[in-house]
Amino acid sequence: MSFYVAGTGSALPEKAVTNDDLAQFLDTSDEWIVTRTGIRRRHILTHERLQDLAIASAKTALEDAGVCGAEVDLIVCATMRADTVTPSLACAVAEAIGSTAPAFDVNAACVGVLYCMEIADAFAASGKAKTVLVVSAEAMSKLVDWSDRSTCVLFGDGAGAMVLRAGEGRLAGELSTRPDTHAIRMPNIEGNSPYNQIEQERIVLSMDGGEVYKFAVNAMGHNIEEVCARAGLSPADIDWYLPHQANVRIIDASLKKFKIDKSKVLLNIDECGNMSATSVMVLLDQYAKKGTFHCGDKLLLVAFGGGLTSGAVIIEWKKK
Repeated sequence: MSFYVAGTGSALPEKAVTNDDLAQFLDTSDEWIVTRTGIRRRHILTHERLQDLAIASAKTALEDAGVCGAEVDLIVCATMRADTVTPSLACAVAEAIGSTAPAFDVNAACVGVLYCMEIADAFAASGKAKTVLVVSAEAMSKLVDWSDRSTCVLFGDGAGAMVLRAGEGRLAGELSTRPDTHAIRMPNIEGNSPYNQIEQERIVLSMDGGEVYKFAVNAMGHNIEEVCARAGLSPADIDWYLPHQANVRIIDASLKKFKIDKSKVLLNIDECGNMSATSVMVLLDQYAKKGTFHCGDKLLLVAFGGGLTSGAVIIEWKKK
């Protein structure tokens, strides 16, 4: 026994920032950003708190699934930066929906949602949870260096959620790590302990673009092949690919290298940018709401991120 997707939801900040907006204070242009990334705009937090988006997406997913907060047996949130170190973002969601279920956050960078789905699978398989709420929420605008055009133009903020219920739907999952603590790095605050002898690093996200590109292209292809093999499928059997929306060049290179049919690949990077763990969740919800998926369709979610982490999950769409 595993799970199927019973409901989805997402929420984006009200403010959309275009490439032209960024060109007002960065040495960049719409053409420069679009040709290198595929991104035209991204949503950025202003007056909203991250937990506002997380709660809104969770409530939408619960309503979509016809489930109330009291029915949820587990809440897992994927995030790199909640509004507070403690309580966790998952606890804030639990309070808002009236749940007393176990609730905790997971930080696996951009692959966080897939880690959460595999945790849900383990709880469902063991009989410990029949209904799991998975939430992702990222405030990338609060992590990047807004004077660095090589990174800040890539990212956006947002939240997404899915309700997973015990049943048949997950076909296979694959998670992996190629440990690298420098390619994508975001230091934490050292604090003001009078005993601390560690020098504070600059608290902004840094990224080795070339190294990340090489890792991402190979990791996406490897995870696609591995998860398909575990499900007893070929890549051609997949109806829809939902890749992490990091950079359209990475997606195109991986598709070409591993001969994936581009017509099956879903994108929203032009409107949302890279929302870290939230990317695949918002992508899933947006296309679900459009009626793209039909009962029996096989969906492959694949992502890569800091750590360096990567993973893929195949689900069969049950929701009508």
